Amino acid sequence: MYGLIHNSLRAMVKTELGNDAWAEIVEAAGLSEKDFLSLKSYDDSVVLALLAATHKTTGRSVNDLLYDFGRHFIKHTAFGHYSAVMSMHGSSVWELLDSLNHMHDRIASSFPDYAPPSFQLLGSGDGSYELTYSSTRQGLTSFVRGLIAGLADHFSVVIDINVLEDACSDQGQITRFSLKAIEPT
Repeated sequence: MYGLIHNSLRAMVKTELGNDAWAEIVEAAGLSEKDFLSLKSYDDSVVLALLAATHKTTGRSVNDLLYDFGRHFIKHTAFGHYSAVMSMHGSSVWELLDSLNHMHDRIASSFPDYAPPSFQLLGSGDGSYELTYSSTRQGLTSFVRGLIAGLADHFSVVIDINVLEDACSDQGQITRFSLKAIEPT
């Protein structure tokens, strides 16, 4: 994963727990770097070690941390530092979800050896959708749920997010989500 992800995780931890907690987490993860270069590729084990150390420090499950991190990433990184890119790819949660592959293709030109996930959004005509997430990585379903929730927050929509299928193999992971906007009562 690129340092962009690590820097966003660092920002979340520092915001929620403070600078000292981040230093402890980095040390507990067995890492020497406290800062990461956004455009540098790091082995996936780095972010996994940071998440495991954050879990040990906070007692929160890794899945809860991944979910919160997905929401944080959308709010502070995607629509913070990269708001122009995000805005170019959709003016609603559904448009943006439908254009994620195109957006990742454009991002790939800036990140060498980038292996982006793929997404397929299918609408049923009744306001519900099915989103299929495919990745060479495993274990990120909660992060993707957080990303979806973060997009919903950004567009002021409440979405019911359910996992229909979550399958891992040697090639990676495929997760199918059902998504439905909930009308305010």
